Amino acid sequence: MILSRRPYKLLTAGALLALLTCGGALWLIIHEQERLYNAELTQQLLTEARMVREALGKDWANSRPDSIAGLVHALEENGVQVAVMGADGARHLGSAGIPDSVSLLATPEVERARRSGWGADIRGWGPEKRPHVIVAVRAGSDASTSGVVWLARPLWTMAEHPAALARLLGIVGGIVALVTLGLVVVFLRLRRRMFRRVIQTARNLSSGDLSTELDIAGEDELAVLSSSMNALRRRLASQVETIDRQRQMLQGLIHQLQEGVIVSRDDGRIALINPAAVRLLNLRAPEAGSAGLIDRPVERCIPQRSLHRLLLGHVPDERAPAEASTEPTDGLESDGSGMRMEIQTPGGTVHVLARAARLSLVEPDEPPGATATACVVLLTDITELQRTIQMRTDFVANASHELRTPLSTIRAAVETLLTMDLQADTPHAMSFLQKIDRHSARLQQMVSDLLDLSRLETPTERFEPEPLKVNEILQGLRTRFAEALERKPLDWQAACEPEDLDTITVNPHLLRLVLDNLVDNAIKFTDAGGHVGVRLQRTDDSVVFEVVDDGCGIPEDEQQRVFERFYQVQRSRSGPERGTGLGLSIVRHAVEAMNGAVRLESGSEGGTRVTVAIDQPKEVGRSGPEP
Repeated sequence: MILSRRPYKLLTAGALLALLTCGGALWLIIHEQERLYNAELTQQLLTEARMVREALGKDWANSRPDSIAGLVHALEENGVQVAVMGADGARHLGSAGIPDSVSLLATPEVERARRSGWGADIRGWGPEKRPHVIVAVRAGSDASTSGVVWLARPLWTMAEHPAALARLLGIVGGIVALVTLGLVVVFLRLRRRMFRRVIQTARNLSSGDLSTELDIAGEDELAVLSSSMNALRRRLASQVETIDRQRQMLQGLIHQLQEGVIVSRDDGRIALINPAAVRLLNLRAPEAGSAGLIDRPVERCIPQRSLHRLLLGHVPDERAPAEASTEPTDGLESDGSGMRMEIQTPGGTVHVLARAARLSLVEPDEPPGATATACVVLLTDITELQRTIQMRTDFVANASHELRTPLSTIRAAVETLLTMDLQADTPHAMSFLQKIDRHSARLQQMVSDLLDLSRLETPTERFEPEPLKVNEILQGLRTRFAEALERKPLDWQAACEPEDLDTITVNPHLLRLVLDNLVDNAIKFTDAGGHVGVRLQRTDDSVVFEVVDDGCGIPEDEQQRVFERFYQVQRSRSGPERGTGLGLSIVRHAVEAMNGAVRLESGSEGGTRVTVAIDQPKEVGRSGPEP
């Protein structure tokens, strides 16, 4: 405590500081009061000068001085000196205190009054050069021929009013006396407080409070005792800080883990649970978060019964409920110590792998050498891994199905051709050759789509954007699908907003993949006489492509899966217009490679709209309207 180092110096310094503070405040008060009073005095003199001017009237140059003698006499009794001058400096009226030899025409306030109507100044005036407040008001409208009404009054100062000065000094003196008395009281109570602080610090150390440190200077017994207690406090605080830092580091790591951690004691209560475990198990955490579940029974906090067995130290049963399978998770747990669980959450089903282990704890209340045990359960979110495995399984099944059908057809056609007399049965042979050609083209298209997907998924592949002409994009699209549109036939519509949009910046290969696949799907699944359209729209920071058709449509429950590989809507899985099932998957990957977004809107009654938004630079070139 700094107050206890030099109490005598503190008392002296405090008294001096109080005196200096009060003296400075007194000077500021006097200065401000004089300034305000003299400002009011200036305004009062201006008012009085205007009164004199009004009393003189418009014909002031010919008016008789005795007509305003009463007003001038009243002003002089209040200490105001009055003078009325003509434009040539001749004085028509003047108080007795103004010598005739003194010319007022060249004074600053008179010059300002003749120029702007009125003027004011504060300066020394009279034989003693005493400070005066002086004002001048112009009499007449013409600055060159008008006269001036001149008034002066002594400047108001606090020294000339001893009663006000005495009252102010009394207030300041009282404040100084009170401050000095307070310092004396502080000084008298200071030594007693020092002893109390030493006693209180010793009590705090004994109770475990290490935040208080004594600060007593000197070499007496009290100072030596204080120094020893401070050294003890610092040593204990260092050890506690190290332990607390390690605890906080461990707690922070556990809370930041993406894997759930649950620790239960032998009494069946939760000793530790992190936010990841609350999220994975979809638990109802109290307002305090995961910390609110500490020391609660496991059965009341965690609804999954299989986890009860792990947290209470039981071996998982092979006949566990359906919510928790005891089988190893696809090789993740080969020793059988892990359980795969399916947790239903608002965001969908979460697959969790739970693994348990025993932990030895040292309880502070137990005798030396005695240990307690706890159970640690580690929860790992394997939802993405499960989804990847399922996608791999579906991919192999779908790819096998899609490849087997054309290969079987080609094989059957070839076997039939080998047994036929090609010269005698040429028409039938041609039909088989056409079938071979159609299915081999389908295999070729499937291989090409797979290669495009592989390139899009390659991390090192770079697709640089380039400026492309909007006219060339729409005309090229129309040219590539002209034959397919005429064969059905279908009505083709292409539009651009705004019409004067000239270029966009995008990778040409990726854009062609996206538009070709979307238009190809629209043509395939639209009946003859229908409509297929492409619309290009420019927004503030992106370009939007819309491919619209009035075909068969996509049911709502299948719209999220159509972007998966080889997934086809059941209605389109057969017939000559069926695709490879890779088109929309290529569209999704190509749009992601261009930092864009794709959205599908469709209904089971018919009609589909696919919207692709691609980010654009700030400036896009424009020209005149399209020809």
